Amino acid sequence: MRTFIAIELEEEVKDHLAEAQAETQKLCRRGNFTPKENFHLTLHFLGEIAEDDIEYLQDAMYETARRNRPFTLTLDKIGFFPRGNKGIMWAGLERSTHLQRLFSTLEKSLEQQGFSRERKGLSPHITLGREVEPHRNFIDVQKNVRLEPMKISVRSIALMESVRKGPKLVYVPLFRMDLKGK
Repeated sequence: MRTFIAIELEEEVKDHLAEAQAETQKLCRRGNFTPKENFHLTLHFLGEIAEDDIEYLQDAMYETARRNRPFTLTLDKIGFFPRGNKGIMWAGLERSTHLQRLFSTLEKSLEQQGFSRERKGLSPHITLGREVEPHRNFIDVQKNVRLEPMKISVRSIALMESVRKGPKLVYVPLFRMDLKGK
C-alpha cells in the first residue's frame, strides 16, 4: 500500500484553498489540479509499505503525538516549484517552530521504528496542482492571485493511503493520532 503521514485540513480551509486554486486556473493553460478533498499537508512520504509496518507506524505516530501539543499554522502565499515551462503549484505556510518540532519528532520516532528519514527535509506546502502550465509565467500567477492568510488548526496527524479509484487518486486515512503534548 502507498502511504504518507499528513496533517488533514478542515473543510473551511479546503474551501479557501479551492477558491485560490480556481483563481490560479484562470491564469493557466492546463494542469493536473488536486481535487479539494485531497488537500493536505504531507509530513513524511513513506511510499510502498507492507501491512505489517502499520503497527510500527502507529507506535512512531503515538510517540510523536505524545510529545507535541496542538497548534495553529497560517496559510500565506501561492508558490511554484518550476520544472521547465510547467511546475507544481502550491499554497505555502508561514514559518512555524511548532511544525518544525512536530516534523523533527516524527522523523526521530520513525527512525527508531526502522523507517528512513525524509530525504528532502520539511518543505511545508499544500499541493494545488501538478504539471501546471501558466499562460504567461509563474510570477504573473503569484502577482495576480492573493491567498488571504488563514489559520489552520493542527490537532492530529494521520497515516494516509493513496488509493486509485478508476482514474482518480483518493487519500484515505488509515488512522489518526491526536496531539497531546506534555
